Amino acid sequence: MKIADASPVDERTLFQNFNYKSDTEYVMRIAKILLSPVGVWPLYRNDTILDKIKYFFHTSFVFSLMGFLLVPHVIYTFFDAEDLTRYMKVIAAQVFSLLGIIKFWTMIINRDEISCCLRQIEIQYRDVECEEDRLVMVRNAKLGRQFTIMYLGLLYGGALPYHIIMPLVAERIIKEDNTTQLPLPYLSDYIFFVVENSPVYEIFFVTQILFSTLILSTNCGVYSLIATCVMHACCLFEVARRHIETVMVDGTDGLHERFGHIIAQHTQALRFSKMIEKSLNIVFLSEMVGNTIIICFLEYGVLREWEDNQIFGTIIYLILAISILVNVFILSSIGDRLKEESEKIGEASYFINWYALPAKNMSNLIMMMVRSNRSSTLTAGKIFDISLQGFSDVCKTSAAYFNFIRMITA
Repeated sequence: MKIADASPVDERTLFQNFNYKSDTEYVMRIAKILLSPVGVWPLYRNDTILDKIKYFFHTSFVFSLMGFLLVPHVIYTFFDAEDLTRYMKVIAAQVFSLLGIIKFWTMIINRDEISCCLRQIEIQYRDVECEEDRLVMVRNAKLGRQFTIMYLGLLYGGALPYHIIMPLVAERIIKEDNTTQLPLPYLSDYIFFVVENSPVYEIFFVTQILFSTLILSTNCGVYSLIATCVMHACCLFEVARRHIETVMVDGTDGLHERFGHIIAQHTQALRFSKMIEKSLNIVFLSEMVGNTIIICFLEYGVLREWEDNQIFGTIIYLILAISILVNVFILSSIGDRLKEESEKIGEASYFINWYALPAKNMSNLIMMMVRSNRSSTLTAGKIFDISLQGFSDVCKTSAAYFNFIRMITA
């Protein structure tokens, strides 16, 4: 709340965000809903022995379910697939499942660092200095949520029909007794037992759909967490830039203290973005490389379904390809925005009336300008930056792989 007729400095001192709990819940809600069932939501968990045991069994059980889906599917495609064309059409699902497992283990291994990031978000909403800063933070949170909802809609809209509807319209499997049955969503070889007879077959059919939805939720939940954290880092840079642009509006009284506070805000934004990059750079690498592979095989699936006059299959593969492309584009856009916001700090420092500043503030301003020349970026495993240039590289590489696959399957 604000005190009437207070100076700007007093407003920042007296403002309290009593709604910080609801603001934080709004920011984290989607990621929390998606990641809590799989046991990798890093907040609100005690470190008692009982909680650790529950956490171990929960994550072990979920990982076993993921492995139960993926491993027999891989065995089938390598040893029982009838031809190379069928193998090419299903490998995208295997890579997507593998990405879910990589994200799952990344959340477990980097649990403490990710939990620290989320706690920092809550603290920063609690300690926000004025309503204008809070509105900047909420606006960025809404943008991150919009990115997440767009991704969820496209991915669920393509993946669920792939797992549920396509087996229903696919060519029936003819058994030895000349009866037919629907193909499983994930064609699998369970080695030690044969899944053919009812009701075991129907149970495995539904089980595979549920397990694939579990992996899908893990992928979407981690993506939501990425959008949440990165957009929050963007808003921290934006808040610091807004304070730089208004630092001399109210005269030079308390200018040294205000500059010190701006530097602290800038440092906080830099540390937060570095923490995100350190915790999730393996996820970024797997996303960029894995999605490149997925896109080229989905393109191949579109081509094969079109040549076979399977209109529904063509539509499903096309929706999946578009959803993965949009995913890579959004991730690249978020990385580009973080880089842009970190660079704008230096631009804002240059455009203020720096020549009118007292000499003792000049060194602080110069230090901020110099630090802004090295922008904050998200990297894919410390190999390359996540940016729109990376998105164009993914598109070109997937097209090259697609042409290669066409050549070897022609």
